[in-house]
Amino acid sequence: MAMTKNELRARLDREPFEPFRVNTADGKHFDVTDPQLAVPTDTRFFIVFNRGGWTDIVLRQITSIESVQAA
Repeated sequence: MAMTKNELRARLDREPFEPFRVNTADGKHFDVTDPQLAVPTDTRFFIVFNRGGWTDIVLRQITSIESVQAA
């Protein structure tokens, strides 16, 4: 079952925010450490990285999300 915009929005809106990792079907992972630098849409999840750059992930490619320790 694919990740949904609402599931990602719920993780981003948690108080206090808890950093999380997005795992994808191709074996990659991306850490979300700031909720203001990530935007879920109906079909994609955009993440801007603190170190520069960004990525967008097709929601159906997200296999799981998991909590991670803040850097």
